[in-house]
Amino acid sequence: MTSLKGIYSTNLDDKRRLKLPKKLREAMALSPDEQIVIGPGYDGCIFLFPPDEWGKQEEKLKNLKVELGEHRFLERVFIPQSEDVKIDRLGRLTISPRLLDSAQIKKDVLILGILTRIELWAPEAYEKYLAQYQLSYEEVAERIFKS
Repeated sequence: MTSLKGIYSTNLDDKRRLKLPKKLREAMALSPDEQIVIGPGYDGCIFLFPPDEWGKQEEKLKNLKVELGEHRFLERVFIPQSEDVKIDRLGRLTISPRLLDSAQIKKDVLILGILTRIELWAPEAYEKYLAQYQLSYEEVAERIFKS
């Protein structure tokens, strides 16, 4: 799989289907029978994981300790809301009403390629997320990548 990147604007059809951009579908290099995993993201988005990346996430989840309350909470929120989804021959996938509601997605959708995953956002929620930061993009990058 090549890296997933870019920002795309689209909308859901009346059957809650979203058409993934061709560049992202090609980058995932899915075989005809492969499915992706869709689940709740952070900060108000929905995550989509290609099969190989989901395998890595699943390994992390398997290492959680049932004895720890935060681990159980993460398991109980994230795993039951995640599901395997098939992309049809037209590049569409169907999203559950529960996930759409949790991300406040009604019709318009922003699709973000984030290297190893795809994020789906309601445009207003994404703008609000960006606006909450007091620092600029450059200041955040400098703090993160400072040697």
